[in-house]
Parts: sequence; C-alpha cells; structure tokens
Amino acid sequence: MPTTHRRTVIVTLCGLALLAVSGCGGGDEKSTSTTASTAPAAPAAGQTYSSKAFVLPLTVTVDAALKSPPNPDSPNLLSWDAAASDATNAVRFLVPVVVYPPGSSTPEPPPKDYLNYLQGQTKDTAEITEETKITVDGRPATLMNVTRTIDASHPQAFLDGSLGCPERNADREGEGCFGPQPDLLLRLAVIDVGETTLLAWARMNKNNPDPAFAAMFEQMLTSVRFR
Repeated sequence: MPTTHRRTVIVTLCGLALLAVSGCGGGDEKSTSTTASTAPAAPAAGQTYSSKAFVLPLTVTVDAALKSPPNPDSPNLLSWDAAASDATNAVRFLVPVVVYPPGSSTPEPPPKDYLNYLQGQTKDTAEITEETKITVDGRPATLMNVTRTIDASHPQAFLDGSLGCPERNADREGEGCFGPQPDLLLRLAVIDVGETTLLAWARMNKNNPDPAFAAMFEQMLTSVRFR
C-alpha cells in the first residue's frame, strides 16, 4: 500500500508538471517541430535606405546581398550592385527620361501606356514570361521576367535603350541606357506612379539565374514606401 500511494503521488505531480511546463517525458520535440513548420520565415536582414536625389522620393529596405548606398542615387536612377564583386546580380530603379523604341536611334518620351509598349517588344525578340499583378505601396504594378533572343533581323543592339534612359543624352548602346539582353534575365516590375512609370528590376545571369536573389528583390518591393 505505501508503494502504491507513493506511485500515485508521483504520477499526480508529474501530471501537474506536464500542464505547467510540458515536462515529465517526451512531447517537446513534437511541439517544437510543429511550431517551426508553421511559423513564417523571418525576413532577410537589411537596412532602410531613404533616397536622396531620386525624382520619386522613397524608402526601401536593402538586403545585405546588395551594396548600399546605391551608386548612383540620381534623379532618375537608383542602382545597387551585388555585394559579391564577381556577381552579375544587381537591382535598378529607373524612371525613364527617354526611350529608344526597338531598332531606333532616335530617343522618344516614355509612352503613357508603358506596359503595353514593353509587351509589344515581344515581336522584336523580347521574351516576357511569368507576368503577375502586384501592388507596390498601394500602386498597381505588373511583375514579369524579361530577356531576349537574337536573330538576323534583330542583332545584338536592336533593343538597346528600349527600356529607357535616365538622361536625355545617355548612350543608347553604352552603360547609360537599358534594354533586354540575351545573356541577362530581368525580374522586372512596371509600376504605375501617377503621371509617370517606375521600373524596378533584379538583374541575373540568364543561364544561371539566382532564385534567392529574385525572391530577395520581390521582398524588397514590398518594403518600398513613397514619401
């Protein structure tokens, strides 16, 4: 009888302890693994950057995968290169001042319906895939993958400057303008910001795209706040 009574007391105490701290045996691993599998992933570490000269004043969280501050932070271009010096990866925010339509050497003002203009470049060897509608700080936007091919009628420089240039006198075929390239994959957002269009994209190697970098960029877009 004393032994039975002692066992009863131990079982009762253990039961109370289970209610208080989930102790007295197994259960913690199952509880921990369930929590880990259902908890949302922690956001990537980053710092908030406030634009200095950009025509659309904004703040954005910049991931550690990018060099910050951007170079440049100019009226129409914010440019972040990858922190890894040998990487193709980069992020650009561009408000075009002019565009060079496919095959043209004459700059024109950015079209009012920029999305339709960009989609029309598919007839000139641009490739657009994975289009989806999103919002950026409440503004309507379309997110897509953009690259291109080359053929006899559409040589290497055919789409140079077709995305746009940050300055009127920028070099269409140099570093001053932007257009789809056959060796690059752009994860690009066309963002409607009232009277103008903001382009934002992550640049990656077409043959070896970086899904983690693309995901980082999309997370970056969710942090944009226009001031």
